[in-house]
Amino acid sequence: MWNPSKKTRTIASRILTVLFSITMVFHVVALFQLIPYQYLWGGRLSNLEEMYVMETVALIVNGFFLWSSVQYLRYINRGLVPIWIRILFGFIGVIFLLNTLGNLVAITNLETLLATPVTAILSAICFSLVPKYEN
Repeated sequence: MWNPSKKTRTIASRILTVLFSITMVFHVVALFQLIPYQYLWGGRLSNLEEMYVMETVALIVNGFFLWSSVQYLRYINRGLVPIWIRILFGFIGVIFLLNTLGNLVAITNLETLLATPVTAILSAICFSLVPKYEN
């Protein structure tokens, strides 16, 4: 089984930290309506109220993902990553894999072309953090 090195896992965690931070900024920008809601969530939102609910949930979830990435970095620096956080990244990887499939069938081309590769990369990075690691 593939077992990434500490350096690979550290880089992966840092990439996730940066990407989740950028994603949170995107969701804040969406909440301030700087992006028309018609372009968000695969073009399936029908009004501003839906946008506020979905973007708020997305912001909270991405905050949790960001926290998880920071925790992984903390544990990898100590030399032992506990099983609960590895399972968590397996779960997050599945979420992004399903999101990738959803982006492929989005109504808006922007989401299909822009978000699909991002979520696919996020999924692959999350799965790279799942194998057991001990220093």
